[in-house]
Amino acid sequence: MARVGCLLAVVVLLVVAWDQFRIEQMRKEIARISGKVHVQNKKGKANSDLVTALANTERHTRRARELIRKKRTAEAMAELDRALESLKSANAVSTDIVGDTADFLGTARDRAVKIFQDTWKEISEQAKPKK
Repeated sequence: MARVGCLLAVVVLLVVAWDQFRIEQMRKEIARISGKVHVQNKKGKANSDLVTALANTERHTRRARELIRKKRTAEAMAELDRALESLKSANAVSTDIVGDTADFLGTARDRAVKIFQDTWKEISEQAKPKK
């Protein structure tokens, strides 16, 4: 009975150690992904993040709407072009973030399932009565 208790304690310690390892990996991945949120404008003026790009898109769209009301279509088209560029920038950043996160989570899930199956197999084999 003492062996089973020791084995159970070792399994629990291994699970805790594995969890800590995965937590550190997730922290590193989150730091890497948050670094991708910042993108460089084409003109190199300044760095902007996803939220800023979307806010710029909205600002340019509102400005274009005002210009259309004033029947200044050429200026409105230029504003819409700027809005489209901001939207493309936001799309690129969000696509990159989502793709990396999905890959990371899929890999983490696959590893967790494999560890669970291996541990279950070991426990099942040890629980079989010896002849």
